[in-house]
Amino acid sequence: MEVSRKHLNGNERVHRLLGLLPAALQSIYSASQVHQVAERACAAIGEGLGAQTAFLLWYSDSERAFVGMPSGYGIDDATLSHIHLPAGMCAASDYAFVHNKPYISDQTDEEELLTSALRRNLRLTRLLTLPIRDEGHTRGVLHVVNKQGKPYDEADVAFALSIAQACGAALSLLHYRHYMERLAITDGLTGLFNRYHTETVLDERTHLAVQNQEALSVAVVYLDHLKYINDTYGYRAGDRALLSVARALQKSVGHQAILARYAGDEFVAVLPGASLREAQAQMQAVRDLIAQECWEPVGSLSVSIGVVSYPESAVPVDQLLSAAEDAAMAAKRHGRNQVVLVTPRCAA
Repeated sequence: MEVSRKHLNGNERVHRLLGLLPAALQSIYSASQVHQVAERACAAIGEGLGAQTAFLLWYSDSERAFVGMPSGYGIDDATLSHIHLPAGMCAASDYAFVHNKPYISDQTDEEELLTSALRRNLRLTRLLTLPIRDEGHTRGVLHVVNKQGKPYDEADVAFALSIAQACGAALSLLHYRHYMERLAITDGLTGLFNRYHTETVLDERTHLAVQNQEALSVAVVYLDHLKYINDTYGYRAGDRALLSVARALQKSVGHQAILARYAGDEFVAVLPGASLREAQAQMQAVRDLIAQECWEPVGSLSVSIGVVSYPESAVPVDQLLSAAEDAAMAAKRHGRNQVVLVTPRCAA
C-alpha cells in the first residue's frame, strides 16, 4: 500500500511537521519530549487528512487501560488528561490494539467508542483508529476523528500509518519509563507498594489529614508464623501465604487505601478518611478472610493486626505507624489472630 502523494505534497505545514519527527525521535529522553513527538505526529495526520481531531492513547499494563497523552491535534490537554479507557470499554481501541489492524467506522456509536469527556467536545461521525507498534509490541492506539469529505480510504490509512510508526519508539519509552517507575515503588512478590513508597505516601497523607482536619487510619498486619512456614514447608509455601494476605487486604479495604508489604511478614494499610471503627471493620474482614485459608500441607493461617486513627486515637500524627506496629505486636502477645485498636486510653 503506497502513501498517497496528495497528502505528502498538498500541505506545506504537514510536510514541515513530517520533517520534524526524525529529529524529535532522536532526542527522546523525557516524557515531555515523548509528548512533543505525539503532538507533531497528531498535527501531521490531522492536517494531512483534514480531520477534526487526532490523539494518542498509550496502553498502561499496570492499569490495564488506555490513557490519554497530552498535546493532541484539535483537542485540549485537559480533555486528554481525563481519558482513561479500561480494556474492554472502547471497541475501536480494543480492536486496533488486539488485532494490530486499523479500525474504520463511518457510523460510529459515541456511547461505545469514547468517554463522556470526549463526547462533550466532539460530535463523532467518522473514526479511524490505528495501532502504534514498536519492537514487536503494540504500545497504544491513535484516533483520527471526523475527517471532512469522503470516507477514509486506503491512501488515508497508509498515510496515517506511515506517521503512526514514528510514534512507536516514543510510546515504548513511555511504557518502559512507567514500568520502571512502578517497579521502583512496588514489592516484587505481592505487587503492593514497598516500604520506601509507603513512608513517602504516609508523610503526604498525615500532612493532608492535619491540614484538612480529616480522619486518617493506619493498620499494621503481621502474618503469623511466617518463619515456621518457611522453615517447615519451604519458601514457596511462605510466598503463597504472603500472597493470601495481600489478596485479603485488596478485597477488604476501600478504593482510596494505600496498601504495602512493609517488611518480610509485615503489611501496612493507610486508610484516608477512615475512622477507628471503620478501619477496625475493614481489618476484621481481612482477619476473617485469612482465617478461612486452609491448604495442604500448611493448614490454616492467621494474622495479628493493629489499628490506629488520627485524631481519634490521640496519638501524635508522626507516630501513627509505630503505634499501629505496637498494637499488632500486642495482638501477637495475646494469642494472635485478632485485631487490636489504639484508643485514647491505650495511647495515654
